[in-house]
Order: sequence, then C-alpha cells, then structure tokens
Amino acid sequence: MSNEDSAEPEEEPVELPPYVIENARSGRSKCKTCQRKIDADVLRFGVLVDGRFGQGYMWHHLNCGAKRMLDQVEEAYAMEAWENAKVPPDPDELPTLEKLRAVAEKASVEREKKEKAKKTIPYAECAPSNRSKCKQSGEPIEKGAVRIVLGMEAHFGNQTRVTPYNVLPQYLEQALMEPDMGTEEEGLADALRENSRDIDPELLEQAIAEAGLS
Repeated sequence: MSNEDSAEPEEEPVELPPYVIENARSGRSKCKTCQRKIDADVLRFGVLVDGRFGQGYMWHHLNCGAKRMLDQVEEAYAMEAWENAKVPPDPDELPTLEKLRAVAEKASVEREKKEKAKKTIPYAECAPSNRSKCKQSGEPIEKGAVRIVLGMEAHFGNQTRVTPYNVLPQYLEQALMEPDMGTEEEGLADALRENSRDIDPELLEQAIAEAGLS
C-alpha cells in the first residue's frame, strides 16, 4: 500500500462562532472598549475577528459591549452565545437585554452631553486657574483673565491634528503669523462670538478689541 493510500484525511478546521458570552477564565484579557483588565469570573463578550495570526476574539466587559455595540450584543443573546463558552455561565445569572439596553441608553445620553460640552476652536474663555501660559509670549495667564484659543496644526505623517493654542489677546496678531497656525484672521471675530459660550459678552468684546479684530 502506498503512503498516499495510507495517509489519514486532514481534519477540517473548527469554525468558531461569531460571539461568545462567558465568565473570564483568568484575569489576563483586556476590555477593548474601556481598556481595563477583565477580572477572572467577570462576564465578558467576545466578538470574532480575523487577525494577523488567524481568527480570535476581541473581548469586552459585557456592559461595555452593550454601551458600544448593542446590536451585536442583541444578536449574541438571540444566538444564546453563552452556549459557545467552554464553561457556559448560568443563563439566569446573565443581565437581561432590558438592563443592557438601559445601560446603552444611559451611555448614549452621556456621550451626547460630552459632545455638546465640547468647544469649537477658535473661542475665548476666562482662564479657570493660574496654571496656563500664553503660548505666544510665555507669560502666565492669571485666573479669570481672558484667553483666546486658536488652532495650531500638528502633522503626523499623512494626518493633521489641530491642537489648542492659548494666547492673551494682545499677542493674537503674532500668533496668527505662526507657520503652522490653523486659524485664519478672516472671520475670526465672528467665529469667536459664535463659539465663546461661557464668557461674559462684554469681556469678549473687550478681548476682540484688544486683539485688534474689531
């Protein structure tokens, strides 16, 4: 009999399920949503992904998964993905979908609040402490003093990011001449009026005048 005839058939690779819900078997995994360690025995949610070394799971705390990818968590519940675990958890001990939906809704509201609280560059504000300095002159900015926040461009390969550049009003003209300045003088006064929500309008107009924009 030839070696070819006696060769055993190759085993087909095991197809991994798209989701797993289980109690973490150790404390070595890390949540891809919050970036914190997933302690042993804590519920985690695994999403199958293709990596450089083959397929594997991206792990999330179950609650974190609900906050960021509720649709996939709902799919996992519909598939009873806890049955895919090596040691399936007790389904009665899993949080209900209603609870996870409530977690997701609360997280969505918090994200909306943070988004609304973000300030759009350029804007003016009163310095909240004595710790900042004018980026243009190096002078300390006293608490309560008006500072104007411009956008300075920072280049990383093919990417460009805009970082805050705090200046005292009297140094605004110099700052606008910086090579990587991303804020233009044209329309700046109107932009400051539009974006500066947390400053007394009278102080804002004084700063605009001092900067030579009015």
